[in-house]
Amino acid sequence: MVINTVLESDYTEPERPYSTNELLDMRKATCKMARLGTVRAEHYRECSHFYTVPKNGRKEKRIVETNGEDVGNCSVCWRLSKTPRRLRGRADALVSEYMEMFRDDCVPSELSHPVVDLEESFYKWLYLESR
Repeated sequence: MVINTVLESDYTEPERPYSTNELLDMRKATCKMARLGTVRAEHYRECSHFYTVPKNGRKEKRIVETNGEDVGNCSVCWRLSKTPRRLRGRADALVSEYMEMFRDDCVPSELSHPVVDLEESFYKWLYLESR
């Protein structure tokens, strides 16, 4: 059985424009799919990765208990280490693009289909493909 990964999929332009409300609904669906909460893990000293952690999870609890300090391992680094070698370049590109787009804010000021698709791809890769 061959399992398709988000890393093997290329971005496809939508056939029609999306309204801001539709894009916000797509973001909500991504958050629901990955069970994302509002707590963000930040590993700026170690590896410069950041990401939103799942709601009611161990990592969220630890970050809240330590007043925003994530004392655990970086989930992005862990996921990169588990990514097959043949897909490592695509994974690195996905992570870099996500880090650049979402660095300053959890929601970019200019919401567009490519941005929403990037966020969905990142969290599918990070949380759902490793299960």
